[in-house]
Amino acid sequence: MERDEQIAKLTSWVTGAARSHGTEHGATYGITVAGAPDDLTTPGRTAVISGPVASGKTALLHRVLERTADSGVRLLSAVTSAAEQDIPFGVVEELLRDTADAAGPLPLRGPAGTEDLVPTQTLMAFYARLAGLAARGPVLIAIDDVQYADPQSLHCLLYALGRARTAGAGLSLMVTRGPDAGATPPRVLEELLRRIEGPRLRLRPLSVQGVEALLAHRAAETDRSAAHASAPALTARLAAALHGATGGNPLLVRSLLDDHDPRRRGEEAADGSFQPGDRFLRDALICIHRTGADGLRVAQGIALLGIAGPLPLLARLVEAEERTVEEVVAALGDAGILRGSRFWHGAVRTAVLESPDDDDVARLRRRAARLLYGAGAAPMVVAAHLLGLGPGVPDEEWVPRVLSDAAHTALASQRVGFAVRCLRLAEECSSDQRERIRLRASMAKFIWRVNPSAWARELRPLNAALHEGSLPVTESLRLVDDLLWNGWIDDAATAIQHALEGWPGTPDPAMTTELRSVRLVLASTYPTLLDRLDGALVPAWDGAAHPAGAAEDGILAAMGALHGVLSAGTGAPAAADGTAPGVRDRAAADERLAENAERILSGTRLTEETHVTVRACLLALLYAERLGAAILWTDRLLEEAAERGAPGWTAVMQAMRAHMALRRGEPAQALRLAEEALEQLPPHGWGVGIGMPLSALIEARTAMGDHEAAAALVDHPVPEQMLLTRYGLHFVYARGRHQLATGRHQAALTDFMTCGRLMREWKMDRAGLAPWRVGVAEASLALGNRDMAERFARDQLAEDAGPRVRGLALRVLAGTRPLPERPALLDRAVALLQEEGNSYELARALTDLGTAYERLGDTAQGKTCTRRAGRIAEAGGARDLSQLQAEQPSQSAPPQPLAAPAPGPARPQQAAASILTDAERRVAALAAHGYTNREIGAKLFITVSTVEQHLTRVYRKINITRRQDLPVSWDIDVAHTA
Repeated sequence: MERDEQIAKLTSWVTGAARSHGTEHGATYGITVAGAPDDLTTPGRTAVISGPVASGKTALLHRVLERTADSGVRLLSAVTSAAEQDIPFGVVEELLRDTADAAGPLPLRGPAGTEDLVPTQTLMAFYARLAGLAARGPVLIAIDDVQYADPQSLHCLLYALGRARTAGAGLSLMVTRGPDAGATPPRVLEELLRRIEGPRLRLRPLSVQGVEALLAHRAAETDRSAAHASAPALTARLAAALHGATGGNPLLVRSLLDDHDPRRRGEEAADGSFQPGDRFLRDALICIHRTGADGLRVAQGIALLGIAGPLPLLARLVEAEERTVEEVVAALGDAGILRGSRFWHGAVRTAVLESPDDDDVARLRRRAARLLYGAGAAPMVVAAHLLGLGPGVPDEEWVPRVLSDAAHTALASQRVGFAVRCLRLAEECSSDQRERIRLRASMAKFIWRVNPSAWARELRPLNAALHEGSLPVTESLRLVDDLLWNGWIDDAATAIQHALEGWPGTPDPAMTTELRSVRLVLASTYPTLLDRLDGALVPAWDGAAHPAGAAEDGILAAMGALHGVLSAGTGAPAAADGTAPGVRDRAAADERLAENAERILSGTRLTEETHVTVRACLLALLYAERLGAAILWTDRLLEEAAERGAPGWTAVMQAMRAHMALRRGEPAQALRLAEEALEQLPPHGWGVGIGMPLSALIEARTAMGDHEAAAALVDHPVPEQMLLTRYGLHFVYARGRHQLATGRHQAALTDFMTCGRLMREWKMDRAGLAPWRVGVAEASLALGNRDMAERFARDQLAEDAGPRVRGLALRVLAGTRPLPERPALLDRAVALLQEEGNSYELARALTDLGTAYERLGDTAQGKTCTRRAGRIAEAGGARDLSQLQAEQPSQSAPPQPLAAPAPGPARPQQAAASILTDAERRVAALAAHGYTNREIGAKLFITVSTVEQHLTRVYRKINITRRQDLPVSWDIDVAHTA
């Protein structure tokens, strides 16, 4: 292992001294200057082995002594340590421990801990003892780590070697010397080593070939048969990887080998994945401690600064002399702990800072922060030390400012977690109330990105400040959207009113933008609050009118596009002839708004400031039925959000993407996306926005025929305020689809009619949001009211529907027409749905078309359509193919009035109802019509627990086991219940 030649020559030097015993000194050695390092051919009385920490000095010394044990040389040995350096004559006593004779102990006296001269009597007695031994044969004195030898013993050795040279006595000295950075060697040690007349050897770290030899040696020791020896190529790769991880330090090489499974070393060598284990970290810390008394402290300073420099700064940090720091850094580099000026392994850096005395590290961190701030270091560098202090942050004026600056710098590089920690600590350190509010608002915004589940908790202090009246006007307006998302409608109203009360006569552009943004948010998502506050908002809105010709803010443009798409046809101005805008006008408006949305997306990077802008643009494309563009942009932005580690952004966009998948007829993909959205952001973190993923899950489960799971989702607790928002429309429509698929047609009709009424009242009657007219037509057809079904289907065809919704409406319209007319209508539906790429609805239309052909006698064509429908449905994840065909009344059955009970089951249902109490019937009727337990409790003024108890008794009395089996035809006026 690159030491064999050195061992051989040192062995020869020792045995040469033995052979020359008794020969005249001058004839054998001569008076020579010390040999050059690594010169093992130099004769003389003293040999020195030096080198970095853990370079194998002690092992080499022991190996030489083992090989010369039978050479006739008398060995006197001692091992020193830093802890024993101040014990007078400690080395002398250890050397002579086995040489006591009748003369008694030596007179070892001298002042402790000093380099004063040792009494002549002691020096002469020591030499006499050694000379007596040398008279009987050569004597070799071996001292390990001579740098720790006490000065008194060194004086004795210096004297004895000098006398032996003059007298020709067979006395030799061999020592190892390691680094002792920062220490001033005793003068006597320097004098002793200056008089070296023998070889000097400086060990160096192992080369790659040396590591390879070490591996071969270990393999031979562990597997004598060599049956499983590694291939040469593998051994070479392993040696190179180990050398790269340790710098060739033999101790660390062995530690790394011990930490890793021999069976996996080849894999680790191939990908360079040798990671430090416990043994490696322990030995690395040993190396650090052995560099000198200041080794650990300097290493901790390097760990805190991240780099061993500049030296003056590091010296000030650890409160040591620059010379000491320089020596420690050099020793750490030689030992393979540092690579250049940085730690070779991050795990070692971490271990160095895990000091048993945490106060020492905390003091260093505090001092590092102050020194770096004073030196003008970057805010993020200073903040890293402040964050490490926790509650021990200095109570100084500059601290909050530096932390705030660091947070903004971190955000620019997408280090949001670091930014949030800086803002939180800055808020704790700040003594200014307004500054704390500003910091809290910024922190809450960023927490939504990294930990959205904790977002609501972060908003509560801001909400409290709002009610106390201490929240600035601009911050009040910025808080509105956050309060609304969490369902805190009344608090949002308070924030708006607070802002309006403090509204200046001439507001600045930022306040104008905030107010306009708030009004568009209310109009597009929270219309009930807009109706409540619009009277107060109008004067300020008029005063904050957008200046003509000014560039529109991104959020305003995005919210304007969303609101424009939702309100197209309901709030658009009349044409020149006084008529309402037609379908062509709305289509042109949609095209313009969709182009605006894409233009905004193309110039917007996903950040905390823009994620609301991005969300509004994607929704505008979704509701405008621009599915191709919507999917393209959403997928791109999902990748961007994933790269930046933003679960909040990812979850919201996944929910929107799930609705896009539903519109493309891909229920299995919609299910996956919606479930992933709820994994990224648990239900309690969604607020009223839960309506988006929950509605997508209900529709997907329904389309896939998993009605039990859909029923459980319908009953999932949701915020009461959700039904007052656009998100609630998605939920009510999805619930209607579930009711329709499970045969609860009256309940489905109620949901679809409710959805349509709210959409008209809120001026967002767009089929791209929810095609409620198609739902009403389907439910009416299932109830036997063909006239009502046809009317709503034709109404939908006359509205601003895209190809997908027109295809849906044509399919239902076909069910209302005589059998001979159906194929033509269904052919048109199939063409539209195929053009739009909606596989699920295409399968439904093909199923109806196949049925129509078979009933008309064209069995072959009918089976072709049915088989095609089955393949398309299965590919899209719709497993329950029986649900694909629309429920149509028989051609011979007369149309049934809307409210009439279905014939046949009425008598059993009436009999079942008669055994229920009035309270149970009211609860059961509401549940049958799709109301959730929470909604039933609110409507009847009872608790949710009471609702559950009533339903349990109802199930038992009428012998059913699930909610969807409840009859919907009981004689109860649901609309006016309670």
